[in-house]
Amino acid sequence: MQNSRTKEKKACFFRHFLSTLIVISVMFSCPDITLSATKYYYYLHTGSFRIKKDTIKFIEKLQKHGYKVVAKYKKIADQGHWYLVYVGPLSSKKDVNLTIRSLRDKKLAKYIAVHQKRALISSDLMTKKKAVDEKATKAKKSSDPVSTTKMTKLPQRGVGRNMAQGNFALGYRHLYREVATELTKRKRITSDGSSTTVQAVPISDSEKNDFPTLMHMDSLRFRYGLTDYLEIFLEAGGGYKELSTISFVYGGGFQLSLFEVERGVFKGFYSSLSGAYLSGDVEYEFDSSAGNKWNKEAEFKELSVKGELGIIRSWFAVYLGGVFLKYDETTKREQLTGLDPPFLIKQAMCQSLFYKLSY
Repeated sequence: MQNSRTKEKKACFFRHFLSTLIVISVMFSCPDITLSATKYYYYLHTGSFRIKKDTIKFIEKLQKHGYKVVAKYKKIADQGHWYLVYVGPLSSKKDVNLTIRSLRDKKLAKYIAVHQKRALISSDLMTKKKAVDEKATKAKKSSDPVSTTKMTKLPQRGVGRNMAQGNFALGYRHLYREVATELTKRKRITSDGSSTTVQAVPISDSEKNDFPTLMHMDSLRFRYGLTDYLEIFLEAGGGYKELSTISFVYGGGFQLSLFEVERGVFKGFYSSLSGAYLSGDVEYEFDSSAGNKWNKEAEFKELSVKGELGIIRSWFAVYLGGVFLKYDETTKREQLTGLDPPFLIKQAMCQSLFYKLSY
């Protein structure tokens, strides 16, 4: 019966795992299907200016000819702060070539550099003349963006560590965990082939913590931005210990960015709250202190809530926070060696409840 259940779990896991691999293979082999995942945005860098007034004049000139324009206020190493003007976004290389030819024919740009981006660029500058501050244009030492108003209505990046609205990502995660569980109740099931006996077994203080659960988890995580502030994710993979039987593990959750400060000393400072659910099981063999071999099957359910504060930059994030974790586990152990002659099967079941609060 145990072998039959193990085979069914193996078959179930490999069906899910194989179907996931097939989906990924199709996505990467058919660019039309994965357009949103592999899509690039092209921008043409057409000018660089130190003074805001000159930047606005150049932008209005481009916009007068119908071009979409984005301006970024950026510090260049050893050269100070500059306004970088881009034409875009453009969706294909064909559009890039046509736009370059058009700009050159109209003599709107002295030089053009093509930039390929995975995400849209948001603008740091507005072009309304009534909002121009002449004194601010002369303050070259200021490193703050002059405005967060966008010249074009483009989706902004995700807030905090979130995916931007409508964007998704597929990632791989490997996790090793060692859970120090505590026995709360226990029963023994014995059978001699014709009859089965179930009896409660008392738990001594010395053995309450004798059955920790060890496991590796390999999984694929799918992230999707519902809004710039709210991201959901799904996770599926396998749980195992070393070369033991691989069992199916799945879960999901959300991440909500509460706020983000984009100016001053704390530029890029954010706070978020996330929740996740994970469920699955792990099965492996181990040797007891008495020298007998046991087969252990642990089924677990986990609910976690995490709050974090951090600083984000374009390619990395540093953050800290706290996690509240509720962990439920039901463990079945089947003795494989050292059995008494009259009995064919001996099983012991323990149930554990584990809470953790970390900082």
